[in-house]
Amino acid sequence: MKKAILTIFLCVHALVGYAQTSQQKDLHQLQSDFVDLRFGVMMHFNMGTFTDEEWANPDHDPQLFNPAKLDCNQWADACKAAGMTYGILTTKHHDGFCLWDSKYTDYDVASSPLKRDVVAEYVKAFRSRGLKPCLYFSVWDRHNGVENGGPKEEAFVLNQLTELLTNYGEIPLIIFDGWNWKMGHRLISYQRVYEHIKKLQPNCLVSEHNGNSNLQTDIVYYEGPKGVYPPGNNVYPSQMALTLTNGWFWHPGAGKEVKSLDYELDKLQRVVPLYCNFLINIGPNRDGLFDDAAVARLKQIGKTWKADRNRLPLPSQAVVVKNFITVAAVSASDGVAVVAPAGPANDGSPIAALLDQKKPDVMIDGISDLVGDRGGFAPFQTYWKFSPSKSPAVVLDLGEEKSISKLYYLPAQLTGYSGIITKYTLSVGDTPTALTKVKEGTWQKNADLKVTTFSPVKARYVKLEIAAAIDDAMISEIGVGN
Repeated sequence: MKKAILTIFLCVHALVGYAQTSQQKDLHQLQSDFVDLRFGVMMHFNMGTFTDEEWANPDHDPQLFNPAKLDCNQWADACKAAGMTYGILTTKHHDGFCLWDSKYTDYDVASSPLKRDVVAEYVKAFRSRGLKPCLYFSVWDRHNGVENGGPKEEAFVLNQLTELLTNYGEIPLIIFDGWNWKMGHRLISYQRVYEHIKKLQPNCLVSEHNGNSNLQTDIVYYEGPKGVYPPGNNVYPSQMALTLTNGWFWHPGAGKEVKSLDYELDKLQRVVPLYCNFLINIGPNRDGLFDDAAVARLKQIGKTWKADRNRLPLPSQAVVVKNFITVAAVSASDGVAVVAPAGPANDGSPIAALLDQKKPDVMIDGISDLVGDRGGFAPFQTYWKFSPSKSPAVVLDLGEEKSISKLYYLPAQLTGYSGIITKYTLSVGDTPTALTKVKEGTWQKNADLKVTTFSPVKARYVKLEIAAAIDDAMISEIGVGN
């Protein structure tokens, strides 16, 4: 069996390439350049194409993957005709089947009748038409056992990302799925994955299926089919996808389900002015081609829609944490752990323990999403709801003394103003009781990510005292860093 030893050494060994040849650009400039792309395609093409599943079973026979007429040039020509400027291809979906010949699994195109590198052909075809090739990667790999997290599983993810980011030239963006909203950023470390990507390709932006927050992502992703659109006052660099047919993947009869020209134009005109790129998701069929009806619709769009170049530049972005420090433990005043929505989450999460949390650990589990899903699988959020108290507070234990300069707090989402902390005091120290105040202040009455900055200090314990909140305070995620 074609398996390599999953070690971080192999990842680090491959850091030669782009880290040495690319000059790192300012993040805001990269974000500005990205939203100026405006219009792109997302392509769900993988095992589910051949099994008529949106989430394919992770144990299908690779022999099922057989696109006999695969032509990525046809994809690229159709997208170019539509006026698109970039693409995103599902290199690996939740079932774990890889569209490239990975050293770390046999569940890939090398074991299929195709025996061709689909990622390479896609990248070459799109680049040759002046389209930027971006990649989609599901962390929630159920075939290779990544869904439960762990050091070996994390090394597996890093090694596969090394393959994708060293073998195909410059990749402007990679978007992750099945991570924040399925496993949480703690089971597979967001910080280590992010740093690994930036070492391989400093200018590769990271996007995440994590709802409408700018926590732990360079580009916010709004998932249109789940009813998530950018708000009318959006200033986050972002992108939103909607499907051209009634599914992410191609299904029999998809050619008769192509949405109207007016539907697509309406979304372009509503979304793009909000610093949000619009993606049309197209599922190539089992021949490996766009259906004729899809090609025709894209051609119509290209003849009708033109980008408005008068949009103001992307505004300066709010302060975010760049270096997240893992919290060893958390304690809090009385309250209750909440998993919402409780029913759908039972179907949507592979990690039973995440749905049975009773302690304040819900504030550091890395799960901050809450978006309904008409398909019956629901992302969920977890948060701590404080009991009525004269002095509600939370204490973070970093395990050892660390240098810190920022604290972040994400309110519970989709609860209106309820639970939002509006006034706080922040203290730090070497013991949970001997603490020194480093900051006090106020936060706006909204559900946006809150980040407070203070002079760098070394400490093991961090205490957030809640001086005022709307109703009983709620915290979805909290942490520190720099």
